Amino acid sequence: MQRRAFLSAVGIGLTSVTGCLASADDGGSTGDDETTDAPPTTDEPDTDDSDDSLAVDAGERVTAVVGTEPDGDSGFVPHRLRLTNDTEEPWVARIEVTPTLAHPHAGTYKLAPDAEVSVVLRVPADYDVRVTDVQSGATATESLSPDDFDCNQSWTAFSPDGDDISVAGASTRMACAPPTLTGDDALSVTVGDGSLSSESYTKPHAVSVGNETDETTLVDVAIETDEGRVAFGGRYRLESDARVDVRVTEQSALVARVVRLDNDTEKAVSIDQSVFDCNNSRTTISLDDSGGLTSATASTLMACQKPE
Repeated sequence: MQRRAFLSAVGIGLTSVTGCLASADDGGSTGDDETTDAPPTTDEPDTDDSDDSLAVDAGERVTAVVGTEPDGDSGFVPHRLRLTNDTEEPWVARIEVTPTLAHPHAGTYKLAPDAEVSVVLRVPADYDVRVTDVQSGATATESLSPDDFDCNQSWTAFSPDGDDISVAGASTRMACAPPTLTGDDALSVTVGDGSLSSESYTKPHAVSVGNETDETTLVDVAIETDEGRVAFGGRYRLESDARVDVRVTEQSALVARVVRLDNDTEKAVSIDQSVFDCNNSRTTISLDDSGGLTSATASTLMACQKPE
């Protein structure tokens, strides 16, 4: 039976050790109390020829990144998934991370004692996580949501426990107020697998949530799939003229959902796959002075003739 424990502490400080990167440097907070990962290395990682796993030496930490770092102060710290080996024997583990809209991450690692693999989740969203002990066949699954992302340094750790996998969650457990966005700079978030770009025939679609009133207002923002999975979500305090911009780089049917928490007014706008075409298009949801929410979708309205 899987054993689960939840640990919390205030002001936890862990020593960061250097190592090669499995994907890319996370470029920001590590969740380890002001420590940073090693810079990207051009060295080829060691692999175990017998099982194609990436070998992680004792005292080494390998980092991979899922998602694109938001542009602007989101007020949220990335959440980390950790594979840690606190036994005296090597541990071969496979981790599979499936975000709602983004490239998934999958990797098999052979961790020496006191080795660590860290997968950094940059965007508050829904994630499915599966860790498999390659030797015993044991599995552990976890689901994460935007609620797991706030101002705290937080992580979910997986480690060998005999023929099972132990799962523990931890956080610095500080009280977190919703981040306040000013009218000077928009918070820009990118979601999707990157298959659409400004250079491709089919362009990304933008979703913008803005406050057109003179009052600072608390809102919940979510970009969801038709199945209700959240590709991006968060609670923000929007000052006058402040906005949240979400750039969707993967053609998908979506719902943009906004709730004004001052009066519980909700607006849900369906975004069909057909809005993804050769045009630069945007769906805008605005807070107005009447206490309501208005929406509009606009594009450059070019006639799209796909080249042969």
